Amino acid sequence: MIENINSTGEAYGQITYAGEPILKINLNDPEIYDLYDSKYKDQVNVDRADEGIFYVPGETTTDMTELWKEDSYAKENQIVGIKLLVEDGKISVLYQESPRDLCQYEPPTNSSLKPIVCLPNKVVVKVITSQSSDEFYLDDVLE
Repeated sequence: MIENINSTGEAYGQITYAGEPILKINLNDPEIYDLYDSKYKDQVNVDRADEGIFYVPGETTTDMTELWKEDSYAKENQIVGIKLLVEDGKISVLYQESPRDLCQYEPPTNSSLKPIVCLPNKVVVKVITSQSSDEFYLDDVLE
């Protein structure tokens, strides 16, 4: 019982595009990920997983000029989409295009209570855990 109380399970960043899950990344080890068999599978790039960098499709992120200036890998491979970073157990958006770029300025998250939502791009990044709901132990704040 004490082991269950002290364990936190694994935390994952689950990315959905246009309402469909496309990628799940272990936030403690980004080289562990699941690329879902979706119609967008070919638009997801996981080649830099060892660096914690992933590229996913975005509805309005089509002009890559700014990203290509700072990311030679993206330019060399003609990547079009949103750039994500998994670092220090958190996930964040490094590059995307939208009218106010709000999701790009959101702080990195590792909390299921703080998803990153890129509405014009139809991308949602939420944090999920490997523990089932009956394994959670609420703290005093939540009780």
